[in-house]
Amino acid sequence: MGNKQNRVLVGRGGSVAHTTAQAETSRLIYLYAIIGGADACQGYDLAGIDGRVVQCISIGPVAAVVSETPGGKMRPERRHLAAHHQVLKRLMEKSTPLPMAFGIIADGPGDIERILSLNREVLVEQLERVGGKVEMSVRVLWDVPNIFEFFVNVHPELKALRDRFFRGGHEPSHDDKIGLGRLFDRLMNEDRATHTDCVVNLLSSRCCEIKENKPRTECEVMNLACLIRRDAQKDFEDGIFETAKLFDNNYSFDFGGPFPPHSFAEINLQM
Repeated sequence: MGNKQNRVLVGRGGSVAHTTAQAETSRLIYLYAIIGGADACQGYDLAGIDGRVVQCISIGPVAAVVSETPGGKMRPERRHLAAHHQVLKRLMEKSTPLPMAFGIIADGPGDIERILSLNREVLVEQLERVGGKVEMSVRVLWDVPNIFEFFVNVHPELKALRDRFFRGGHEPSHDDKIGLGRLFDRLMNEDRATHTDCVVNLLSSRCCEIKENKPRTECEVMNLACLIRRDAQKDFEDGIFETAKLFDNNYSFDFGGPFPPHSFAEINLQM
């Protein structure tokens, strides 16, 4: 490569930075996942983004699952996202890959080899951590028509404050509304914490690891990512149904998977 030095910036959003003027004509490589050795790539006959052939670039015990790409930026279009996830899904049939975020592009095979070489130990460690396992998602929702009215009915202190502020058709002040909202938020977060602790304690014996993600909506009680053994899916599902029986009809349980272990692929790549 002479004095030419290439550098890949890994991150979300599909951006790629090149360090040379020749980079525009280099052989760009799209990265899907890291797996345990090149042998794990055999027998898939995979097509990736834009129908490109999926291959492996390996360094010792680790391999990158890649395909060539004609451009230096990958737009998160539906067809691209679908192709990315289809590759991960097929890899999951025989192994547990370390999935990469959508949009990671390297300047060429040499950059991929350098990334694998520099990060070999941590990649091997992470592959061992998730080996033979899959990720399952668990979401619990307050399944009620009006979340505020639900909390008013189950928390006497919120009902008392609401009634005091609105007694006799009185229009509460701005500060009163802020105080009522703060109490509502506090009670909601306390209930979330209590319910989450309950569910995590009940599922912990059926999971290798559990991660608590931030609720995405007001009605979401919890959003859990669970790493379980690949052969323990039935036991995990049984645990979900048993746990759901402890909650009344104001709560709904939803679980999904198996997925690649996105939430447990803790990789900070050295470049």
